[in-house]
Amino acid sequence: MLAKKIMPIMLAAVMSSSMSLTVFGAWQDGNPLVAHALGESRGKIETNAKEAFLESWGSGFRAMEVDFTYTSDGVLVARHDFEADGSYYRLEQDAKTPLVMDRNTFQSTKICFDQTPLTAVDVLSLMVEYPDVYLITDTKDTDKATVERQFKDLKQIAEAMEQPQIMNRIIPQIYNEEMYDWVKEIYPFQEWIYTLYLNYYPDYPKIAEFCEAKGIGTVTIENARVTKEVVNTLHAKGIKVYAHTINRYKQFEDLLALGIDGIYTDRIKPYELKWVGLSDSRTLEKKVVSLGSEEVTLDTINIFNEDYVPLRQLAGLGKKFDVQLDSQNAKLILTSGRPFLSLGNELLMNQSGNLKMEKTKFRLIYNNNETKIHPILVDGEVYVPLTAMTQLLGLGAQ
Repeated sequence: MLAKKIMPIMLAAVMSSSMSLTVFGAWQDGNPLVAHALGESRGKIETNAKEAFLESWGSGFRAMEVDFTYTSDGVLVARHDFEADGSYYRLEQDAKTPLVMDRNTFQSTKICFDQTPLTAVDVLSLMVEYPDVYLITDTKDTDKATVERQFKDLKQIAEAMEQPQIMNRIIPQIYNEEMYDWVKEIYPFQEWIYTLYLNYYPDYPKIAEFCEAKGIGTVTIENARVTKEVVNTLHAKGIKVYAHTINRYKQFEDLLALGIDGIYTDRIKPYELKWVGLSDSRTLEKKVVSLGSEEVTLDTINIFNEDYVPLRQLAGLGKKFDVQLDSQNAKLILTSGRPFLSLGNELLMNQSGNLKMEKTKFRLIYNNNETKIHPILVDGEVYVPLTAMTQLLGLGAQ
């Protein structure tokens, strides 16, 4: 039944690549920040909106938390709740009776007037398109029937998309010990988080032992509960500790002094980690690359687990090529044998140095042939995958 609900147009839009998570604790590597409710977009928070996902990815988040709940007709969607003084108020929507929207109403009702609501199908489609994102679930419910239904739906959506491997980048948050077994029966997730906000009298030594026994690598705690003793108790069993929800840099700095490993945040960005003594895992690195008989130094940045380089740095190599932007038809047209001049200000270069990224809609055309290469803007500069691009140009990077 669920597969029939997935619209063919959504499935057709899904790209085929994905990155598997195979190492215990790998999602935390380079990710001291988790984007709460998919993060901030256009100054708005707690939206779980498409724009929040895209802006968070562009700002450097690779771990994002999302809220899930059901519409009145049983469709799993990214939303905190359907309460009049809850999400309706926060998302600036009219609370009409009945409060719980059906799917069509949900999908057609903009968030904060101009942002796009997401179903679970939409969220997993974005995960396929952005294969370096880890998704942390906040499913809210604690009754067995609803918990099982939610995770069965996620599994069935992934299978209907023929993308079952994306389940390895989904990290369930459990709220009690029983929930672990319920979810484990549905899918053997490789990563887990035990979040304690519904545990009113936590026994931290017992929690640490439970997590160690079950292979749960992370515990999430409300900021007010974090103490050095609590952190040490969990660290003694090899468990990482994240605090939520932190939007002040000084508070983050104080928590780091207590030994926490990371935070959930609405507003703090990866490129601001230097303010608290940490560093953004995304770095621009100069590498010497062999192109045939020639060695050249290129600026590289890792995107989707491979090296991307500025298009303009490749333009003067080999046969050389010119670049023209046809913005009306969303084409970036490359013609070999012509000198590269400039893209000018057409792409509105961003000189912030924050490595803000955006997946472009341009189709890259080389000598009148459309390629499968999808450029990424990094601070407004056009970057392309090194291996695919040098193969296209007949340069053969090593």
